[in-house]
Amino acid sequence: MKTKTVTKGKELIQTSLWSGDFFMARPERTVEWLGGVNYENLQKALTQIKSLLLEGPDEEVHLLVNSYGGTTGIGMSFYDAVKSWLRPRLVTIGSGDVDSSAIIVFLSGEKRYLTKNTTLLFHLAGRVFADGKRYSTADMENMLKEDKLKDYQYACVVSDATLGRYSPEKVLDLMAKNTVITSEEAVSMGLAHKVLE
Repeated sequence: MKTKTVTKGKELIQTSLWSGDFFMARPERTVEWLGGVNYENLQKALTQIKSLLLEGPDEEVHLLVNSYGGTTGIGMSFYDAVKSWLRPRLVTIGSGDVDSSAIIVFLSGEKRYLTKNTTLLFHLAGRVFADGKRYSTADMENMLKEDKLKDYQYACVVSDATLGRYSPEKVLDLMAKNTVITSEEAVSMGLAHKVLE
């Protein structure tokens, strides 16, 4: 089955991975990422995924993602672990809020589903500072450099998921505008494969 998308006068033909496909949840092979993108959820998710891989290395692992986001580096750590060395047959299901760095967690899936009322929020990196802590100009410059690098890495992951429909620069523009998209828009961008009804 082919899916036709028209972008600025160009017609893109993308082979659909979902011809005849339907999603059936398997609770015994489902991991939940609920809440922040933080070390606690990272460790919990990776531990459960490794355990499920030991039980059935060729079986799909489902990851339910509902998160307001968090530290970009933690999201990237999960993404890299899944894509580079664990390599599970990961199916991600985004539900409710899939915001900020949680989008990177969601994009780690080979198959990516969203529930119909899910939204995704893109924004640039930011920091929360402790009260009374002093930072030098060198500290601030290094933080800015790191944040810009993380923003670009994030934009590249998103761009890759869209199969080039959105360049890293276009994704950075979405981030700069604090863009919220619907599940249907995520499918048309190539970030998700299907909206679950």
